Amino acid sequence: MSELDKLGIVIRYEFLKHIRRKRLYVILGIALVVEAAVLILIPALRDGYPGSVMVMAAMLTAGPSLAAIGAVFFAGDAIAGEFEGKTGFLLFTNPIKKMTLWSGKYIASLAAVGLMIIFSYIIIAISLGAIYGEVPLEIFESFGVCMLFAAAVLSVTFLFSAISKGAMGATVMTLVFVWVISGIVQSVLGFTGNPYWFLISAGGDSIAMVYGGMEMFMEGFGGMTGGMGAMLEGYKVPTVGETCWGMVIYLVGGLALSMLISRRRQLS
Repeated sequence: MSELDKLGIVIRYEFLKHIRRKRLYVILGIALVVEAAVLILIPALRDGYPGSVMVMAAMLTAGPSLAAIGAVFFAGDAIAGEFEGKTGFLLFTNPIKKMTLWSGKYIASLAAVGLMIIFSYIIIAISLGAIYGEVPLEIFESFGVCMLFAAAVLSVTFLFSAISKGAMGATVMTLVFVWVISGIVQSVLGFTGNPYWFLISAGGDSIAMVYGGMEMFMEGFGGMTGGMGAMLEGYKVPTVGETCWGMVIYLVGGLALSMLISRRRQLS
Protein backbone atom coordinates (compact mmCIF):
# COMPACT_ATOMS: atom_id res chain seq x y z
CA MET A 1 0.00 0.00 0.00
CA SER A 2 1.42 3.38 -1.02
CA GLU A 3 1.74 6.37 1.30
CA LEU A 4 -0.99 8.10 -0.72
CA ASP A 5 -3.38 5.23 0.03
CA LYS A 6 -2.45 5.40 3.71
CA LEU A 7 -3.03 9.17 3.68
CA GLY A 8 -6.52 8.59 2.31
CA ILE A 9 -7.30 6.11 5.07
CA VAL A 10 -6.10 8.51 7.77
CA ILE A 11 -8.17 11.36 6.30
CA ARG A 12 -11.33 9.26 6.16
CA TYR A 13 -10.88 7.93 9.69
CA GLU A 14 -10.09 11.31 11.23
CA PHE A 15 -12.88 13.07 9.33
CA LEU A 16 -15.48 10.55 10.47
CA LYS A 17 -14.16 10.95 14.02
CA HIS A 18 -14.75 14.72 13.82
CA ILE A 19 -18.23 14.24 12.36
CA ARG A 20 -19.21 11.97 15.23
CA ARG A 21 -18.01 14.38 17.91
CA LYS A 22 -20.49 16.66 19.59
CA ARG A 23 -18.06 19.59 19.50
CA LEU A 24 -18.66 20.08 15.77
CA TYR A 25 -22.38 20.56 16.27
CA VAL A 26 -21.87 22.69 19.39
CA ILE A 27 -19.57 25.09 17.53
CA LEU A 28 -21.89 25.12 14.53
CA GLY A 29 -24.84 25.85 16.79
CA ILE A 30 -22.99 28.74 18.46
CA ALA A 31 -22.06 30.19 15.06
CA LEU A 32 -25.67 30.04 13.92
CA VAL A 33 -26.86 31.67 17.15
CA VAL A 34 -24.40 34.51 16.50
CA GLU A 35 -25.75 34.94 12.96
CA ALA A 36 -29.33 34.99 14.28
CA ALA A 37 -28.38 37.54 16.94
CA VAL A 38 -26.93 39.87 14.28
CA LEU A 39 -30.03 39.51 12.11
CA ILE A 40 -32.33 40.26 15.05
CA LEU A 41 -30.40 42.87 17.04
CA ILE A 42 -29.19 45.11 14.20
CA PRO A 43 -32.66 46.20 13.03
CA ALA A 44 -33.97 46.28 16.61
CA LEU A 45 -31.21 48.60 17.86
CA ARG A 46 -30.91 50.94 14.85
CA ASP A 47 -34.42 51.01 13.38
CA GLY A 48 -33.77 48.81 10.37
CA TYR A 49 -30.94 47.13 8.52
CA PRO A 50 -28.01 49.14 7.08
CA GLY A 51 -28.69 50.67 3.69
CA SER A 52 -25.66 48.93 2.21
CA VAL A 53 -25.67 45.18 1.60
CA MET A 54 -21.86 45.27 1.99
CA VAL A 55 -22.10 46.58 5.56
CA MET A 56 -24.58 43.88 6.52
CA ALA A 57 -22.45 41.21 4.86
CA ALA A 58 -19.47 42.38 6.91
CA MET A 59 -21.55 42.19 10.10
CA LEU A 60 -22.63 38.63 9.32
CA THR A 61 -19.04 37.40 8.98
CA ALA A 62 -19.03 36.99 12.78
CA GLY A 63 -20.43 33.49 12.30
CA PRO A 64 -17.79 32.22 9.84
CA SER A 65 -15.04 33.85 11.93
CA LEU A 66 -16.24 31.91 14.96
CA ALA A 67 -16.41 28.73 12.89
CA ALA A 68 -12.80 29.28 11.80
CA ILE A 69 -11.73 29.63 15.43
CA GLY A 70 -13.44 26.26 15.94
CA ALA A 71 -10.35 24.79 14.28
CA VAL A 72 -8.68 25.05 17.68
CA PHE A 73 -11.10 22.54 19.17
CA PHE A 74 -10.60 20.06 16.33
CA ALA A 75 -6.81 20.11 16.41
CA GLY A 76 -5.98 20.62 20.09
CA ASP A 77 -5.67 16.88 20.65
CA ALA A 78 -4.41 16.02 17.17
CA ILE A 79 -0.82 15.37 18.31
CA ALA A 80 -0.83 15.96 22.05
CA GLY A 81 -3.71 13.51 22.45
CA GLU A 82 -1.65 10.66 21.02
CA PHE A 83 1.03 11.23 23.66
CA GLU A 84 -1.33 12.11 26.50
CA GLY A 85 -3.59 9.08 25.98
CA LYS A 86 -0.68 6.77 25.12
CA THR A 87 -2.49 5.78 21.92
CA GLY A 88 0.74 6.54 20.12
CA PHE A 89 2.16 3.23 21.36
CA LEU A 90 -0.32 1.50 19.05
CA LEU A 91 -0.50 4.10 16.32
CA PHE A 92 3.22 4.77 15.83
CA THR A 93 4.08 1.07 15.58
CA ASN A 94 2.01 0.76 12.40
CA PRO A 95 3.88 0.94 9.08
CA ILE A 96 2.89 4.54 8.40
CA LYS A 97 5.09 7.62 8.39
CA LYS A 98 4.41 10.28 10.97
CA MET A 99 4.32 12.90 8.24
CA THR A 100 1.55 10.96 6.48
CA LEU A 101 -0.32 10.63 9.76
CA TRP A 102 -0.07 14.33 10.69
CA SER A 103 -0.94 15.41 7.13
CA GLY A 104 -4.05 13.23 7.21
CA LYS A 105 -5.07 14.63 10.59
CA TYR A 106 -4.58 18.18 9.33
CA ILE A 107 -6.57 17.71 6.12
CA ALA A 108 -9.41 15.98 7.98
CA SER A 109 -9.58 18.75 10.58
CA LEU A 110 -9.59 21.43 7.88
CA ALA A 111 -12.37 19.59 6.03
CA ALA A 112 -14.51 19.48 9.19
CA VAL A 113 -13.97 23.18 9.83
CA GLY A 114 -14.64 23.87 6.17
CA LEU A 115 -18.07 22.26 6.48
CA MET A 116 -18.98 24.69 9.27
CA ILE A 117 -17.69 27.67 7.32
CA ILE A 118 -19.57 26.66 4.16
CA PHE A 119 -22.78 26.24 6.14
CA SER A 120 -22.32 29.66 7.73
CA TYR A 121 -21.84 31.32 4.34
CA ILE A 122 -24.94 29.62 2.99
CA ILE A 123 -26.87 31.22 5.86
CA ILE A 124 -25.29 34.60 5.02
CA ALA A 125 -26.17 34.31 1.32
CA ILE A 126 -29.78 33.36 2.07
CA SER A 127 -30.11 36.20 4.60
CA LEU A 128 -28.69 38.85 2.27
CA GLY A 129 -30.82 37.62 -0.61
CA ALA A 130 -33.95 37.78 1.52
CA ILE A 131 -33.22 41.25 2.96
CA TYR A 132 -31.61 43.08 0.02
CA GLY A 133 -32.54 40.94 -2.97
CA GLU A 134 -28.88 40.51 -3.88
CA VAL A 135 -25.73 38.70 -2.76
CA PRO A 136 -22.42 40.56 -3.35
CA LEU A 137 -19.73 38.66 -5.23
CA GLU A 138 -17.28 39.67 -2.48
CA ILE A 139 -18.81 36.88 -0.41
CA PHE A 140 -16.64 34.41 -2.33
CA GLU A 141 -13.51 36.41 -1.52
CA SER A 142 -14.56 36.53 2.13
CA PHE A 143 -15.05 32.76 2.07
CA GLY A 144 -11.55 32.23 0.66
CA VAL A 145 -9.98 34.49 3.29
CA CYS A 146 -11.96 32.72 6.02
CA MET A 147 -10.72 29.30 4.86
CA LEU A 148 -7.14 30.60 4.78
CA PHE A 149 -7.57 31.99 8.30
CA ALA A 150 -8.94 28.65 9.49
CA ALA A 151 -6.01 26.82 7.89
CA ALA A 152 -3.55 29.20 9.60
CA VAL A 153 -5.24 28.78 13.00
CA LEU A 154 -5.22 25.03 12.48
CA SER A 155 -1.46 25.06 11.80
CA VAL A 156 -0.78 27.12 14.93
CA THR A 157 -2.93 24.70 16.94
CA PHE A 158 -0.96 21.75 15.54
CA LEU A 159 2.25 23.48 16.60
CA PHE A 160 1.05 23.96 20.18
CA SER A 161 -0.33 20.42 20.16
CA ALA A 162 3.12 19.12 19.24
CA ILE A 163 4.69 21.11 22.09
CA SER A 164 2.06 20.62 24.78
CA LYS A 165 1.82 17.64 27.11
CA GLY A 166 -1.97 17.62 26.90
CA ALA A 167 -4.81 18.50 24.54
CA MET A 168 -6.30 21.07 26.91
CA GLY A 169 -2.98 22.89 27.19
CA ALA A 170 -2.67 23.07 23.39
CA THR A 171 -6.20 24.44 23.06
CA VAL A 172 -5.74 27.10 25.73
CA MET A 173 -2.33 28.19 24.41
CA THR A 174 -3.71 28.62 20.90
CA LEU A 175 -6.72 30.63 22.03
CA VAL A 176 -4.55 32.89 24.18
CA PHE A 177 -2.05 33.37 21.35
CA VAL A 178 -4.66 34.11 18.65
CA TRP A 179 -7.21 36.12 20.62
CA VAL A 180 -5.27 37.68 23.51
CA ILE A 181 -1.59 38.12 22.68
CA SER A 182 -1.98 38.75 18.96
CA GLY A 183 -5.05 40.93 19.54
CA ILE A 184 -3.33 43.12 22.12
CA VAL A 185 -0.20 43.57 20.03
CA GLN A 186 -2.37 44.41 17.02
CA SER A 187 -4.20 47.13 18.96
CA VAL A 188 -0.94 48.69 20.14
CA LEU A 189 0.67 48.62 16.70
CA GLY A 190 -2.49 49.84 14.97
CA PHE A 191 -3.14 52.82 17.23
CA THR A 192 0.51 53.88 17.03
CA GLY A 193 0.43 53.82 13.23
CA ASN A 194 2.66 50.76 12.80
CA PRO A 195 2.00 47.83 10.42
CA TYR A 196 0.52 44.68 11.89
CA TRP A 197 -0.34 42.57 8.83
CA PHE A 198 1.93 39.78 10.10
CA LEU A 199 -0.28 39.09 13.14
CA ILE A 200 -2.73 36.21 12.87
CA SER A 201 -5.51 38.28 14.44
CA ALA A 202 -5.28 40.66 11.48
CA GLY A 203 -6.14 37.74 9.24
CA GLY A 204 -9.35 37.23 11.16
CA ASP A 205 -10.30 40.90 10.69
CA SER A 206 -9.73 40.72 6.94
CA ILE A 207 -12.63 38.26 6.59
CA ALA A 208 -14.97 41.25 6.92
CA MET A 209 -12.65 43.87 5.39
CA VAL A 210 -13.06 42.41 1.88
CA TYR A 211 -16.44 44.16 1.74
CA GLY A 212 -14.94 47.63 1.54
CA GLY A 213 -12.63 48.28 4.46
CA MET A 214 -12.98 50.08 7.76
CA GLU A 215 -14.13 53.37 6.20
CA MET A 216 -17.09 51.77 4.42
CA PHE A 217 -18.04 49.81 7.51
CA MET A 218 -18.03 52.87 9.78
CA GLU A 219 -19.86 55.05 7.24
CA GLY A 220 -22.61 52.45 7.13
CA PHE A 221 -23.22 53.20 10.81
CA GLY A 222 -23.09 56.97 10.66
CA GLY A 223 -19.41 57.63 10.02
CA MET A 224 -16.38 58.00 12.25
CA THR A 225 -17.31 60.84 14.57
CA GLY A 226 -16.43 61.89 18.11
CA GLY A 227 -14.16 59.72 20.17
CA MET A 228 -14.25 56.84 17.71
CA GLY A 229 -12.99 59.01 14.89
CA ALA A 230 -10.17 60.34 17.06
CA MET A 231 -9.18 56.82 18.11
CA LEU A 232 -9.04 55.57 14.53
CA GLU A 233 -7.08 58.55 13.25
CA GLY A 234 -3.72 57.26 12.10
CA TYR A 235 -4.87 53.65 12.34
CA LYS A 236 -3.38 52.04 9.24
CA VAL A 237 -5.48 49.03 8.30
CA PRO A 238 -3.49 46.51 6.20
CA THR A 239 -4.79 45.36 2.85
CA VAL A 240 -6.38 41.94 2.47
CA GLY A 241 -3.41 40.87 0.36
CA GLU A 242 -0.96 41.77 3.13
CA THR A 243 -2.90 39.87 5.78
CA CYS A 244 -3.14 36.86 3.45
CA TRP A 245 0.65 36.77 3.24
CA GLY A 246 0.75 36.88 7.02
CA MET A 247 -1.64 33.95 7.28
CA VAL A 248 0.42 31.94 4.78
CA ILE A 249 3.43 32.39 7.08
CA TYR A 250 1.49 30.88 10.00
CA LEU A 251 0.03 28.17 7.78
CA VAL A 252 3.33 26.93 6.38
CA GLY A 253 5.52 27.68 9.39
CA GLY A 254 3.16 26.23 11.98
CA LEU A 255 2.56 23.01 10.07
CA ALA A 256 6.23 22.49 9.23
CA LEU A 257 7.37 23.10 12.83
CA SER A 258 4.64 20.86 14.25
CA MET A 259 5.76 17.98 12.03
CA LEU A 260 9.42 18.54 12.87
CA ILE A 261 8.79 18.65 16.62
CA SER A 262 6.40 15.68 16.66
CA ARG A 263 8.87 13.53 14.69
CA ARG A 264 11.52 14.12 17.35
CA ARG A 265 9.16 13.78 20.28
CA GLN A 266 9.35 10.51 22.19
CA LEU A 267 6.58 8.62 23.97
CA SER A 268 7.06 8.25 27.71
